Amino acid sequence: MLGWMKEILDKFLSGLLSLLPLSPFTEIISSLGSMPFLGYLNWFIPIGTLLKIGSAWLAAIGLYYLYSVIARWVKLIS
Repeated sequence: MLGWMKEILDKFLSGLLSLLPLSPFTEIISSLGSMPFLGYLNWFIPIGTLLKIGSAWLAAIGLYYLYSVIARWVKLIS
């Protein structure tokens, strides 16, 4: 039964994806792979680490604003 439902879901999602336009960034992303200095640049500027720190910062700011809204709603702060 699960295999049958998975096939229906796969067909539906592939039909939905066929309606969406193709990515305009495909050529740019494929050209980035041919740059030999990109690995060295990533060693000096750790993009992955910067993204992790940025996402943690955004999560902290989001939690702060969520707490602030809840505290105002409960009338803990004015």
